[in-house]
Amino acid sequence: MTAAPADAPGAAAPAGDAHAAERTRVLLAGVLAAALAALAASREWITATETGHAGLTATTAQTGTDLASWGLPCALAGGAAFLAMLATGHRVRRFLGAVAALAGLAAALAGALHLGAGAWPWTLAAAGLVLAAAGAATCARARRWPASASRYDAAPADGSPIAEDPVSLWNALDSGQDPSSPTITASAQEKGRS
Repeated sequence: MTAAPADAPGAAAPAGDAHAAERTRVLLAGVLAAALAALAASREWITATETGHAGLTATTAQTGTDLASWGLPCALAGGAAFLAMLATGHRVRRFLGAVAALAGLAAALAGALHLGAGAWPWTLAAAGLVLAAAGAATCARARRWPASASRYDAAPADGSPIAEDPVSLWNALDSGQDPSSPTITASAQEKGRS
């Protein structure tokens, strides 16, 4: 059994599928890491119990946003960047990947500065690093990923005019053809406006 040449029509589909699967894995990792980082930043990190002069005991808790206020916004910004990547092209994805990577590093720093405060800062630091790695992978690999918005583009027309009279124009609309297409003749466009 011989392998198909690289320029064969069937050879491009498996590579495109592999790139689409890679895009899905990276975007999913980024969104999940951002969600975990946001959860970790919003949890209680430190609980302190103090006894006052009258013998009353008071318990105070500090969350991640109390100790490192930038952790939660950075996690949310990274998650928003990955969600926005679902509807963008290659260049914008690379920019959003850089934004997500920087947000992930900032979130990781927020957790790393308070590692002695329990498990949640460790979780924030680890999730921030995964978020940064997914953002860096996006910057490096987004050019190879298929464009998300291309499936919503209109199919290319065969070049023949769609309609000459208003009835045919309405029938073309009913069949899903674009009446603003350049394949509609000028007389049909004029009749449609009257």
